[in-house]
Amino acid sequence: MKYYGKMSLASLLKISLDIMIIIGIVVYFTLSKGILMEKVVEMSWGRFIITYILFSLGGIAVILILFNLRKIVSSLINVTPFINDNVLCLKRISLLSFVISICYAINFVINGQYKNFKIAYVDNSGIHTDIEFLIFFFAGCFILILSQVFKQAVEAKEENEFTI
Repeated sequence: MKYYGKMSLASLLKISLDIMIIIGIVVYFTLSKGILMEKVVEMSWGRFIITYILFSLGGIAVILILFNLRKIVSSLINVTPFINDNVLCLKRISLLSFVISICYAINFVINGQYKNFKIAYVDNSGIHTDIEFLIFFFAGCFILILSQVFKQAVEAKEENEFTI
């Protein structure tokens, strides 16, 4: 199986990301409209506004992560993975992961979810966790480190090109 280049796993991933971006945008606007028009939850206006802002920041961050992943995958299809643009995309993805983590943490406190905190639990609707903010925090840290690895690879590649 071919992992990058034309007609590869990367090409399939790009199509998947395109579909996820479209679905993500549609779901984001559909949920936003439903939340704003119907105010489906019972809470004070202040808490409602903060919660909606957190939802908006998190939703936009997820869509931006998908766009940045798409850019990286496009470079894999073009067989040019070690470029500065990918380093910047990885840094952006890392920053966006931290934004999502902060949104989860603030929501966790503002909406009193800490009162019933469970690391993991199972109920009739499946397996759940209350540590989403940690998942995105550690993903952000890992991706930030990965961006530095890519940066070193870009520097090594450029140095090699100058020596030849």
